[in-house]
Amino acid sequence: MAEEGRWFWKQRMAWIEETLYIFGHINREHLERKFGISTPQASKDLQDFQKRHPDKAAYNLSSKRYERGKG
Repeated sequence: MAEEGRWFWKQRMAWIEETLYIFGHINREHLERKFGISTPQASKDLQDFQKRHPDKAAYNLSSKRYERGKG
């Protein structure tokens, strides 16, 4: 990943963490609107965050969103 791309990725990861902390949930549309990214990119970012921080985010199948974890 190019250095500039990595910076943007880090910004999205930080924003996901902050949004989960404040609101308790996040979905792809939030990222798409905030950062102007595609649906596949938003999905990948959320999956990346959950893999790196399994204690901070869990996917809820019924509501189709990531919710704040126990961590």
